[in-house]
Amino acid sequence: MNEALNSLNNYSFNVVWRPFQLNPSMPAEGMDRESYLKTKFGSKKNAKSIYQKIEDEGKLNKIHFQFNKIKNTPNSFFSHKLLAFAHGKKKQSEVLELLFYEYFIEGEDIGNIQTLINISRKAEIFDRNIEKYILSNEDNNELLNEEKQAKKIGINSVPCFIFNKEFVINGAQPIESFVRIINSLNKDT
Repeated sequence: MNEALNSLNNYSFNVVWRPFQLNPSMPAEGMDRESYLKTKFGSKKNAKSIYQKIEDEGKLNKIHFQFNKIKNTPNSFFSHKLLAFAHGKKKQSEVLELLFYEYFIEGEDIGNIQTLINISRKAEIFDRNIEKYILSNEDNNELLNEEKQAKKIGINSVPCFIFNKEFVINGAQPIESFVRIINSLNKDT
């Protein structure tokens, strides 16, 4: 999507990343990756097959996933709290990129508060109250309600893209698809 947006320099975009947990019942401390994969996909072999397809697609897009580095599947709620904090600092996309990098490339536990503090430092949004905010109940109801609303309108996987609060696209798409969709939306206005 980023490449498509960058190629359309005659438009301005306001990108907002919304919370959506694939595993909302994940324990707060996350789950051992091997156990998670077996539970979710039935066997290590099934999981390997699925993740191999993702790795292959990533390489085509110059993304070199390192799924083998992931030792713990995190509860991602605290990551969503960090993204909410970043939104207020106008650095949400930057923080999202760092979360993806730390998890999918470095294998870091993005449910771990220290990992999230380190990400906030890298994104230059750290302040002394960030840990308190992430661990607090502040904004929790709003984030959970956004997720409920997403499920209510039929969103059940990621990635999912919503344009102009009305047009929904599920799944990764080629750049050309995003460009075509954005151009068609512009014709409708």
